[in-house]
Amino acid sequence: MKSPGHSHQLSAGRKLRAGYRSLRAGYRSLRAGYVMMEIVIALGLFSAVAVSLVKALHMTSLTASTIQNEMQIERILRSAMTDAISTPNLEEGRETVDLTEITGDEMSFFTGQVETIVEPMELENEDGQLLQKMFRIEVIFYWQVDGEWRQQSAETWRYANLYQP
Repeated sequence: MKSPGHSHQLSAGRKLRAGYRSLRAGYRSLRAGYVMMEIVIALGLFSAVAVSLVKALHMTSLTASTIQNEMQIERILRSAMTDAISTPNLEEGRETVDLTEITGDEMSFFTGQVETIVEPMELENEDGQLLQKMFRIEVIFYWQVDGEWRQQSAETWRYANLYQP
């Protein structure tokens, strides 16, 4: 026969085991909730990083395109300036030429005009003597972007008899 105190211990043990089982079941559902929360946070972080990366790549492509356009403008100016300063007989005046005449490329991204201005200058040397036959040469490139006209110029000086034999 069992003593009443012993039966109380069994009942308490059963209660303890039942409580432990329900605690484990609650722990599992709590753990599953934490896993779900970790997944949501990880997806949020991943999407933030992915959006930042896409924005950075977009800005990089815009910057590369801008740099490429600026380099093309500089090449156009350098080419027009080289033509202007290498003329054997420099004469005062203005000349405007369509870009397609210079590049020969009618499918160019840029359309515009190149203006060359040749003006005489009055310069003095260190001794105050007037330097004769000096010219100021300015090349201006006009082009249109997004319906707005823009311009960029380059300037140099040249002695008129520089390329004379």
